[in-house]
Amino acid sequence: MSESVEHNFIVGIFGENLEHNKLIGQALGAPGTKSDIQFYNRLDSELNQVFCALTPLDYPDKIKPFLQTLVLTNIHILVIDLDMGLNSIIGEIIVGMDLFHQLYNTKDLVIISGINSSNEWKLLDFKNKLKKILDTTSLKDAQVFDLKIKEDYITLKKKIIEIHSQSQELNVEINGITKILIDHAFPVKGIGTVILGIIKEGRVNTGQMLELTGYDGPSKKVIIRSIQKHDRDFKMAIKGDRVGLALKGNISADDISRDNILINQGLYKSEHQIKARVFVNQFYKPKNNSIKPGNGIQYNALVDLKTSPFKFINGEEILPGSSGIVNMKFDKFLYHNGSGLKGIITDFNRFDNKLRIIGYFNQLLD
Repeated sequence: MSESVEHNFIVGIFGENLEHNKLIGQALGAPGTKSDIQFYNRLDSELNQVFCALTPLDYPDKIKPFLQTLVLTNIHILVIDLDMGLNSIIGEIIVGMDLFHQLYNTKDLVIISGINSSNEWKLLDFKNKLKKILDTTSLKDAQVFDLKIKEDYITLKKKIIEIHSQSQELNVEINGITKILIDHAFPVKGIGTVILGIIKEGRVNTGQMLELTGYDGPSKKVIIRSIQKHDRDFKMAIKGDRVGLALKGNISADDISRDNILINQGLYKSEHQIKARVFVNQFYKPKNNSIKPGNGIQYNALVDLKTSPFKFINGEEILPGSSGIVNMKFDKFLYHNGSGLKGIITDFNRFDNKLRIIGYFNQLLD
C-alpha cells in the first residue's frame, strides 16, 4: 500500500454542553474508543486529511480527563453554549487552555454554539464580554467562530486545517527521540497486547525495540509487531499520528496504563524529589492567600499523562500570579528525557465552582 503523507489533526473539544461537544466530535470523526475520554476518528476522503478529536466525558466533575485531553491534543477548541454563557466551568477551561498555550504553544479556537433566532440578539454583547476575558490571557488572538448551521461544520474543519498550518513543528523529528503517550491498552485475540496512543516526538517503525517506562520498578522492553493508523497497516508512523501498536514482549494489557510512555531505550530518567521553579496561576486562591512550602498540604502533579501526589518540602513562599523556587517531593516516580520535569499542578477535588488548576513547574537542573 502507498503510504502517502496525510496531516493529522489532534483536536481537544472542551465545553460545558456535552451534547454540543459530541456534535462537533461527530463532525470530525466517527465515535471510537470511549472511557473517561471519548475519541472521534476519521480519514476525511474529501479533504484527504485525518481528524482525531477528543473530549473529556467526566468533566467538570473530574478534572483529570480534562487535563489529560489537553496533554494529548495540540489544537484546543473551547465550545461555549450561548444560552449557558460564561461561568466558572468555562473559566477553568480557559485557564487550562491558557496554561498549555504558554507552555507548549498549542493552537486555540473558540466556538460559540447554540445560536438561534431567540438568542441571537445577545451575541454581540456576549462576544464583547468574552473578548475582555480572553484579552487577559495568552488566548487573546484566538479566532472566535459562530456555529449556527450544518455548513458551519465544514467551515470548522477548514479552520482547523488553517490553524494547524500555522504551526512550525508539524511532524518534525526532534533529536531522534521517540515518545508515544498511551491512552488505552487491551488484548486482541491472535495478536496480543495492543496500545492506542499519540506520537508526541519522532517516529516509530515496525520491528523497532522501545522501552515502556513509567513504572516505579524497572522499565520493560517491547518490540513493535505492527502499526495501524485509521484501520490501515503501515510500516512507519510519525509525530502527530494516533496509532494502534501491537507489542511483542513479556507484557500484558493489564500492566499498561496512562502512567506509561513508549520511548527510546535508556533515554528517560526518573525523579522522586526535585528543585523547581513554580508558577502559581493569578486566578487561583490558595489557603491563607499563598503557597507556603513545608505546610504539609498535598497537591497533584501531571507530567505527560502520569499523575502523582506531592508536597512542597521547602523553598520560597509564592503568591498567585508570581513564581518561586521550591523543592518538590513526589509520591511516585516521574520521568523526563534529560531536560528536566515540566508539568501541571492541580488538585483533584470534585468541581464546586472553584478553580482547581494551581499552576505549573519546571525542574531546575544543576
